[in-house]
Amino acid sequence: MGLRITIICENTAIPAELIGEHGFSALIERDNERILFDTGQGVGLVHNAKLLGVDLSGVTEVILSHGHYDHTGGLKSLLAETGEVRITAHPHIFQPKYAQHGGRLRYIGIPFSPEAIEGWGGILRLTEDPAEVAPGITTTGTVPRRNSFEQGDKNLLVKIENGLQEDPLLDDLSLIIDTPHGHVVLLGCAHAGLINTLSHVKDLTEKDSFHWVVGGTHLGFHGPELLEEVIQKLQAFSIDYIGVSHCTGLYAGARLAQERGEGFRFCNVGTVIEV
Repeated sequence: MGLRITIICENTAIPAELIGEHGFSALIERDNERILFDTGQGVGLVHNAKLLGVDLSGVTEVILSHGHYDHTGGLKSLLAETGEVRITAHPHIFQPKYAQHGGRLRYIGIPFSPEAIEGWGGILRLTEDPAEVAPGITTTGTVPRRNSFEQGDKNLLVKIENGLQEDPLLDDLSLIIDTPHGHVVLLGCAHAGLINTLSHVKDLTEKDSFHWVVGGTHLGFHGPELLEEVIQKLQAFSIDYIGVSHCTGLYAGARLAQERGEGFRFCNVGTVIEV
């Protein structure tokens, strides 16, 4: 078979029997490979997979885009289905991460310890560098922050010895899939910045053309000025299709749809992309 990507967890679900949740998870299928990119927050993963006809017990690899609960919370229920499986992520995924809104602080980090994950059968491979998951499928590793306009989210914090500081989210990584039609880039949240991420992929692959860019873009948490700058900078890349999910936000999604026309897709739970 060719490449198939199925969105299992996302903020919006159609039809009503599926569960929408603030989070993201996508299954990549290619030949005998079943690679799960993120696990959502744990509410809809197993439920949605069953309704979508996805057998999670066949997952052969797991990639975690970063250490927030809405991308890692489904790990326990996933490992109950898979048993022993390798999990590739950045070492910073276990840092204590928090969000601050309206003066209130809440924990938003991964809800499980490394020891618990390993006890459930997870084989952790933690690396800052790009890592091969399968032939033609690699992680980006740490994405360099090169431009001045894609600033971090000041409401996302990490606990350090002397208190809290803005989380640079160096654990944010994406997945690069090589296909005969060009590269597919799968994003969790693109906390590193959409343009930074695509620029890094260009450096890694020496190609600036993409068949699909799919996933969360975090544009929903930034103002219209940044959004317009990102849209302008996207013109430097040749992108056949952009499929947005999760943290992109309704306004940013609508603006991208207006800009890209037929090259835009909204990827809710149940969306299937075939290459």
